[in-house]
Amino acid sequence: MKKINNLYWMAALCLLFSCTKQKINVQPAGSSSAQNSKLTQSSPIGDVVGKITVGYQGWFACIGDGSPINAWWHWAPNASQQPSNSNNGIKSWPDMREYTASYQTGFSNLGNGQQPRLFSSYSDQTIDIHFKWMEQNGIDAAALQRFNPNGWEGPVRDAITNKVKIAAEAHNRKFYIMYDVSGWTDMQAEIKADWTSKMSAYTASSAYAKQNGKPVVCIWGFGFDDNNHPWSATRLSIGSKQKVVM
Repeated sequence: MKKINNLYWMAALCLLFSCTKQKINVQPAGSSSAQNSKLTQSSPIGDVVGKITVGYQGWFACIGDGSPINAWWHWAPNASQQPSNSNNGIKSWPDMREYTASYQTGFSNLGNGQQPRLFSSYSDQTIDIHFKWMEQNGIDAAALQRFNPNGWEGPVRDAITNKVKIAAEAHNRKFYIMYDVSGWTDMQAEIKADWTSKMSAYTASSAYAKQNGKPVVCIWGFGFDDNNHPWSATRLSIGSKQKVVM
């Protein structure tokens, strides 16, 4: 189950602060001489270390937006009906002033008399605007969440990834794939197959984030009280990617 609030893009972005250099005192048990030793753990500044990264879902849709979903996805509990006072999944209304592609809702007119319209993540313009805002506000990179692409959501996930690549290149931002494994029962084999057959091709883009010379990949969703993500699954997932930074 996806545990992220359905906020519009800026509110939904989970700010991820990069690692910084730090010194750690190493004092193994039973070793008195080691008490005075120090180990410096550091990673050089790269596309994620020392940079500001945000999470990016790209999961809003509207009826009539041309997406395979063709529903008010993440805008309304009943996605087959317009968002309205009685069908509302919106936590904070997005700033719509820069969008020319937008979709009419069932709410009454806004206080300024304008129609209450919403964006779709399937629109090229939507993602371009978001990455333009990142550029204007000094946000360096986006971790693009990739939910299980093997079901009905797959075609949308693939399309959004390509749109993010184009927008990131246009605005000189970085992006990388963040696999969301919540509810994903066969994630070990399927993530490896998805990365090998599809997502690894995006590392050729100048916008794909690298750290220490390797493409960056994130796996999100462990540590929750569910029954299909034991720590052994974590080791298998990470162990299958020896040429990427996770």
